[in-house]
Amino acid sequence: MDSNSNADDVFAALEKAFSEAVRDGVLPGAVLTATNGNGSFHFTKAFGNNGVNSTGDPLTTKSIMAIASMTKLLTSIAALQLVERQLVHLDQDISPLVPTLAAQEVLTGWDTTGRYITQKRKNVITLRYLLTHSSGAGYDMSNPALARVTMSHGREINVGATVNERFGYPLLFEPGTSWEYGTGIDWVGQLVEHLTGQDLESYMQEHIWGPLAIQRITFWPSRRIDMNTERMRMTVRDETSGRVVPLQRPFLAEGVSECFGGQGAYAAMEDFMKVLRSILADDGKLLTKDTTATMFQSQLGDASRESLRKHIKSCGLNAAFIGISDNSHAYDWGLGGMLAMDDELSGRKKGTLFWSGKPNLFWFIDRDSDLCGVFGTQVLPPGDKLVAEMIQLFEKCLYRVAQAEGQ
Repeated sequence: MDSNSNADDVFAALEKAFSEAVRDGVLPGAVLTATNGNGSFHFTKAFGNNGVNSTGDPLTTKSIMAIASMTKLLTSIAALQLVERQLVHLDQDISPLVPTLAAQEVLTGWDTTGRYITQKRKNVITLRYLLTHSSGAGYDMSNPALARVTMSHGREINVGATVNERFGYPLLFEPGTSWEYGTGIDWVGQLVEHLTGQDLESYMQEHIWGPLAIQRITFWPSRRIDMNTERMRMTVRDETSGRVVPLQRPFLAEGVSECFGGQGAYAAMEDFMKVLRSILADDGKLLTKDTTATMFQSQLGDASRESLRKHIKSCGLNAAFIGISDNSHAYDWGLGGMLAMDDELSGRKKGTLFWSGKPNLFWFIDRDSDLCGVFGTQVLPPGDKLVAEMIQLFEKCLYRVAQAEGQ
């Protein structure tokens, strides 16, 4: 069997599996796309509809999805551009640029009356720490201690129109001494705005989306009639039936009054892929070759790396995010996402940069295999096992075809 017929067979089986998953309510729909650096290999396919249970218009690669934490890659690139322009350095104290975050003390415990106790921060907060989730800035929606702090003020968890309002709570540890997935890149977004005098929407339009001819990424889809009418509806897994049903509550960045650099963007998967391919091809449109190389290098100190390892071993990250299919593997953090530190059975190579978005979206860039891909859907809760199985199938099929074609 030649490589073309082999690829046809693999993708036919993949399409059959996804069509059945949509039919059975495993997914409301999904958009898959993958390519290599020079574009000689390309796969893209959309399944299902932008509603639920076969309602709405058919999904396309232009359909708009809330990408949640996939926004972090875009904001990381923006910050690295400012490093290249020498407006900021990775290891400088950036406290003056994010004063609300800098004013936060470190949470140390609780007194006998149930009030939380903090102590003044000793270590500096750096851009590198914020980009790699080693600053101590966590999420109250995922950390019980921070949730308790938020509720002690009579506030709802993960609510607030601005970054300052929503994330102005204590640090979980001294910067650089541990690891906790959190709000660091939302604060990086504030830093970018402070240094450039532009909001993130304007900055990214000029320096990221524009250079790549991207038309369908924004923080404000409701202001874009062409995008708002093509948004995919958010769904949640019904525990009784096992099928996806419409989400009946606001999602993440809805109701905000400013750009949230860690979770606030909406995108068409074909346009998000343009960012991945630019980084994979190292085409210089976004970053220099030296900066791009740094994205794929280990960034964590020993203490933070050990903390990340413990998070993975405890399955905390596996339960909340897509991409870690086997917690026996070693991981670190690059500049933009998690970094695979050894080869994996899926075909993913050491040095692959990857991450996800809360509604079970997933992206990866594997420079050794010359392959990048993105999976888009809108399903909660994060880390849904049924969606994870479909993403793993997508990734394995891509590597099987790429290896057969000598990619």
